[in-house]
Amino acid sequence: MSEQEPAARDPQHPAEPAGQPAASAAAGPADQPADQRGEQGRTRLVQVTRRRAPRYRAFVLAGVVVALLAAAVVAVLTPPSGGYSQRALFGYLFVVLGVVGALLGGLVAVLVDRASGRPRRAGRR
Repeated sequence: MSEQEPAARDPQHPAEPAGQPAASAAAGPADQPADQRGEQGRTRLVQVTRRRAPRYRAFVLAGVVVALLAAAVVAVLTPPSGGYSQRALFGYLFVVLGVVGALLGGLVAVLVDRASGRPRRAGRR
């Protein structure tokens, strides 16, 4: 018997090259949950709805980056006074503006999520 004979008998399962595992054997119908298997053990397609939500981490980090740039610009344009160097001024501004920028970035992400038009479930009161 050669390796081509099983493929000739079953046209749905072509013969795999020697030494390589069959891709269909790794994820066969028996590996899937019973509710996703259709008649005769074939995989049944299930329609799902995906909700596109904003990435909150990206919005928060964008707010921090904007705060970093604003702190750098203000620190460079402001002459040192009161015993504070430009580095110290930059550090204080970055901490304060970084917190504000992160909060504003998170708020923008929440507003974008709510404006996305996703269906809402009715809750109990």
